[in-house]
Amino acid sequence: MNRKKLLQGIISLGFAALVVGVGIALAMLHSWMFGDEKTPSATQTSAVSSGAKVGDRDAVPVVVQAARTMVFEHRLDVSGNVLAKRFALVSARIPGTLDAIFVDEGDFVEAGKTKLFQTDSVKLTQAVAIAQEQVTVAECAVREKEALLEKTLVAQQVAEADLARYKDLAQRNAIARQVVEHQEAQVRQLQADVRHVQTLIELSKAQLEQARLNLKIAEKDLGDSLVVAPISGRVSLRMKEPGEMAGAGTPVLRIDDLSLVEVSIFVPSEYYDQVVVGETKLRARVAGRDLGELPVTFKSPVIESRLRTFQVKALVQAPPPEVVPGALAQVSLILGRRQGLGVPKQAVQQRSGKNIVFIVEDNKAKAVAVELGWETEGWQEIRAGMSAVAPVITSGQSLVDDGTPVRVLEEAGR
Repeated sequence: MNRKKLLQGIISLGFAALVVGVGIALAMLHSWMFGDEKTPSATQTSAVSSGAKVGDRDAVPVVVQAARTMVFEHRLDVSGNVLAKRFALVSARIPGTLDAIFVDEGDFVEAGKTKLFQTDSVKLTQAVAIAQEQVTVAECAVREKEALLEKTLVAQQVAEADLARYKDLAQRNAIARQVVEHQEAQVRQLQADVRHVQTLIELSKAQLEQARLNLKIAEKDLGDSLVVAPISGRVSLRMKEPGEMAGAGTPVLRIDDLSLVEVSIFVPSEYYDQVVVGETKLRARVAGRDLGELPVTFKSPVIESRLRTFQVKALVQAPPPEVVPGALAQVSLILGRRQGLGVPKQAVQQRSGKNIVFIVEDNKAKAVAVELGWETEGWQEIRAGMSAVAPVITSGQSLVDDGTPVRVLEEAGR
């Protein structure tokens, strides 16, 4: 009988110890969850062990941050490309076989000075030589006709002098009338010969001018066969090699002017009327390099019918070395700016279909319904509902309702 009572006493003591241990564990868990740094006292332990509940209205620890007046932006973030403002697709002006290409990809070229390539130089050089010979022949023909004219004029003068003597003799009946008539015919024939030779001279001079023009054309063709750089920049693409045919309009090289580039983006059509050349700005970042704010310098006059987008460009003067045509650009197109009241984005809660922020009044959370505007850099614009720059709950807001007691742990941003 005594053993039985002893066993019951041991069991009762063990159960009591278990209840006390559970109470201590619950008190420590409450302290860890709600920031109570104090160790549960003996009284608290006793209360828990006796079945007392922690109050439902205990203060919720929260973090607050003050709202602030700031500038908000209506932005459109898109990806774009860097394009060369000036580039040249250089083709042969005289179709033919490429004799030589004097530059390679990556080479710097100077406008009007650097030789790029040449076509059919041997054939065109020979054409110039032939044209020069034709000019020489035409010049000789002119000189020949001029000498003939001089000879004919001398014969005409002699015939006219003889005619004058014959007429004098005929008046004195010293010679027959037929001799005078024959001499008159001779003079008229020589006059006609003079006019003929003068015409031949004009023809020869015209042929000489034609030969000179042909020489100029041949020389220009030879000059055009050697192509020099039309713009300054770097050779970005070499599309043909020596020995290949180069036709008019078929590019041999591409040259890009790297000193002036453009940031290009395509924007949805619904923003067309919001983009104004010279007024709208964009921010661009290329290869980790911030290019700052750039004014829009071009807006496409039409909207692309398939994708319903339009092109927007901004000029970049003297770009950094890493900002080159073809690079990817991260662009923010700034469609509007205004000043307003802002709160951290995480402070805004959705409750019963409304946008709510919580402020702290008399150590209690107060729900304020707000109307939202634009978002900038993690801050949400408040268009209506709040007017004062008051602290709002940014951490712990999901655990509170209107009127919930709160305990401010810290104020962010200080």
